[in-house]
Amino acid sequence: MVLTMSAIDAIQPGRDAAYARSRFAYGGQGAERNLLSRLWHFYCALAAKRRSRLTLDELSAHLLTDIGVTEAEARREAAVPFWR
Repeated sequence: MVLTMSAIDAIQPGRDAAYARSRFAYGGQGAERNLLSRLWHFYCALAAKRRSRLTLDELSAHLLTDIGVTEAEARREAAVPFWR
């Protein structure tokens, strides 16, 4: 079984894309967005993935069973570098 980010995203409810956009939105759309804004949003997405993976690594075997993930899969996903 391949662990996807959708399974990891289920660990932190309320931390979806709409939440991230509302928290870090600045109003520019499309061509109006500058490079710094796009880099900031990219960094925020990477940081959110890393936080989710670290949270996954801290879950007990009982909680991992509840979400349908084995301990080996959870540890493997937690070891993935933040840029992937």
